[in-house]
Amino acid sequence: APRPPVLNGSLWALAGDQVRVTCAASSHPAPIVTVARGRRVVAAAVYEPQVTLEVAAASPEDAGEYLCRAENQHGESSVAFN
Repeated sequence: APRPPVLNGSLWALAGDQVRVTCAASSHPAPIVTVARGRRVVAAAVYEPQVTLEVAAASPEDAGEYLCRAENQHGESSVAFN
């Protein structure tokens, strides 16, 4: 199963700021890594070790809980962030 994902990036932003959050996970075979907000996937990488969520200009509507999930045929792991 994939190891728990690791986040790298700013989780604090002011309105109008650019936001980049990278979520990385390792496993063999390579995982599918997704970032979702609620049920909506907002970034995905298939068989890649990481995915980057980019918001060009943050707005109050972008606030909230996101979930980074890594999965392969052996299992899944995830980490939540705001």
